[in-house]
Amino acid sequence: MKRVVRVTMLPVAGILLLIGALWAQSRTQIPAVVRTQRIELMDREGRIRAELKTSGEDTLLALYDGQGRLRTLVGTESVVFYGADGKIKGRIDASMLQEGK
Repeated sequence: MKRVVRVTMLPVAGILLLIGALWAQSRTQIPAVVRTQRIELMDREGRIRAELKTSGEDTLLALYDGQGRLRTLVGTESVVFYGADGKIKGRIDASMLQEGK
């Protein structure tokens, strides 16, 4: 279970590091606070590959494959993995994790 959580967090950490690196490399003056409801990460062909967005009371990170299919959805209380067929292949809920382990 620990390995699955670690492997899941790698794409999340990578996207956050990418956003931070792009922000740090900007040569133009940027505002101290940026407010938005959604951030999209697109590939060279213009397809959305990741979204960071709000949905009701939750904040979600959605990861898409090269064909635009949702593959991973990271929320504040769960991580859901989808297959190429769109069906749920696995799920990790916060209630499944033991505190301090």
